[in-house]
Amino acid sequence: MFEKHGVRPDGLLIGACLAVAVTTLAALPLSLAPGWDELVYLSRYAPYDPATPFSAPRSRGVPLLVAPVASVTDSVVVLRCYLTATATLALYLGFRPWTRVLGSALAPAVAAAGYGSLWIALFYAGAAMPNHYLAMAAVGAVGCFLLAVAPRATSASVPSRASARPARGPLVGLALALCVAALMRPSDAVWLAAPLFLAPLAVPAWRKLAPAAAVAAGLAAGLAPWAVEAHARFGGIRQRLREASDIQGGMRPTFSLPEYVTTLDGPLLCRPCTGDTVDWPAVGWWVVLPPLVALGLYAAHRAGRAGAAWLAVLVATATAATYLAFLPYAAPRFLLPAYALLAIPAALGGIAAVRRAWPSTGTDSTDGTSGTNDTDSAGRAGAAGARLAARATARRRVRAAVVIVALVGVCVAHGTVQWDMVRRHVRVQERARADWQHIAAVLREQGVRPPCLVGGTHAVVPIAHAAGCRSQRDTPDGRESGGGVPDAFVLRGDRRPPPWARAWPRHRVPDAHYRGWRVAVAPRPGGGG
Repeated sequence: MFEKHGVRPDGLLIGACLAVAVTTLAALPLSLAPGWDELVYLSRYAPYDPATPFSAPRSRGVPLLVAPVASVTDSVVVLRCYLTATATLALYLGFRPWTRVLGSALAPAVAAAGYGSLWIALFYAGAAMPNHYLAMAAVGAVGCFLLAVAPRATSASVPSRASARPARGPLVGLALALCVAALMRPSDAVWLAAPLFLAPLAVPAWRKLAPAAAVAAGLAAGLAPWAVEAHARFGGIRQRLREASDIQGGMRPTFSLPEYVTTLDGPLLCRPCTGDTVDWPAVGWWVVLPPLVALGLYAAHRAGRAGAAWLAVLVATATAATYLAFLPYAAPRFLLPAYALLAIPAALGGIAAVRRAWPSTGTDSTDGTSGTNDTDSAGRAGAAGARLAARATARRRVRAAVVIVALVGVCVAHGTVQWDMVRRHVRVQERARADWQHIAAVLREQGVRPPCLVGGTHAVVPIAHAAGCRSQRDTPDGRESGGGVPDAFVLRGDRRPPPWARAWPRHRVPDAHYRGWRVAVAPRPGGGG
């Protein structure tokens, strides 16, 4: 269908994915130290000892993803290169089914490039985090579902019943995509699967057993490790869900859309979001996205593919609902699956707008010479018609030029804003993660060495890991999380240590970029502070 002049049908998509990979490598230094969440996943392996607490909301997808590298080396450069490669492959695999769904090589490539242009996607593409892979699993799952429910093209000699049987490839892809999504973030996978189960109720042609079975099998396979761990470590599924809700501040009906608007330029985690303001240049693409999606739905309707576009929007809404309606804080990465799915109808809308403005070549061949053998009056009429056609073509070309210039301008402005934000967050994270090392150095200077236990602020997990210590959850008395009294307590700003540690000597961290860090160290037996 797509092959013209020997070009691969997915050549444009491959080019878009490689462009995103190159941009990621340019934006994020390969030497960027692992962040807090990354350390939790990486420390499942010996090169990244000591192991950090693996709490109830987390799942085993990312540890499986990084296993080939993290189990053999602690090289951050090797890790970043590996993750950039896997993220690029995931981007390709996620959007690849859509070349067949849409019958177009252009729209999936534009959608992948649009998604990959967001600073959030660029920042997390090379990170040991689940969100990008969840997003690509969602995009791939919807694409494979649509292929699975579509009638198979058969020859006249094949019985008609065979044409109604789903192809095996899309079913396998659908099950694998749901499995990956459940391994990465189990709750999100449930929200992803729900519309795929319910959509056939509205579209009778989609009522087929095999796709529903593939969704159920993939979801069950991905949820199984989480369920086994729930019984082994947390006392059951209900208890794990309750503990996960408590850690996340209590899942409850809420309205977090304003918080997500303010996080379009960061921070990476907005908890709480009080005092965070809206950076209006960062909101620009959110303003453009709804009309593009609406135009894409209209274009898909005219092309006979309205169901595919609407399903992408429906699943995007479902994956975002859990965060917008039930989570009392915001992190921009949580909406990556919704952004990736909405990129598909948005790409259709952008392409439709450009094609609508593009001049038709049907009248370009008119040269006014076809009536040379007619009467003089017919010749004059033909010449007048040719002039009118030429003027109409000229107007269409001017209109197309205006649209193209405007589109290029919007893309350049968008790219500039997104590049500025990803570089800004890289600098912030470089400084923050360097501070962890400075604090760890002070702890070592004060005699805090492995085996040791460090308590304190919300950032105690990466700080303790940098010092080679175990971390203690930030509780009012420091003892409720187990492990006894810590060897040191990390403080920042006006934070005071627990009452039982008020007499401990306190030491400032002189080389930290972000000021106010102090450590309170327990007196050593037989010695001073």
